[in-house]
Amino acid sequence: MNKKVILASICTIIAFGVGISIYQSASVQQKYENILFLDGTFHPDTKQVEITFTDKTQKTTGVVLEILGMEKSFQKTFAGHSFTISVPFDGEPQYGWKVVPITLVIEHPDFGKVGIKTDIHDEGKSSKTIFSQL
Repeated sequence: MNKKVILASICTIIAFGVGISIYQSASVQQKYENILFLDGTFHPDTKQVEITFTDKTQKTTGVVLEILGMEKSFQKTFAGHSFTISVPFDGEPQYGWKVVPITLVIEHPDFGKVGIKTDIHDEGKSSKTIFSQL
C-alpha cells in the first residue's frame, strides 16, 4: 500500500512539473511574439537568404545572430534594435531548411537575454518563431 502512495505522489509531481513547464513556455511565447520579429526568407533569383530582425520597443542593445548547420559557421553581432542582412545560399539544403535554423540572442534592458529561433523559408511562406528566456 505504501508503494502505491509513493508512486502516485511521484506521478503527481511529474505531471505538475510538466504542466508548469508547458505554461511557462506558452507564456514566454505570448510575451514576445508581438514585440520581437525575426524572419529568414530564401530568394532563389539572387540565391540569398534575407534575415530581418525588429524590436518594436526599440530597446534592444545587442544581437548575436547565428545560422546553425552550415558547412562554415556563420555568426555576426549587431548593435541596435533592428537589422536586415543577406547571406548567400546556393539553394535549399538536401534535408530541407529545418537543418539550418536561424538563432538570435538579444540583450534587452527590460527583458534581459532572450533567445529567438526560426527556420529559413521560401518566398511566400512563413516559419514558426520560438522564443526562450535565457
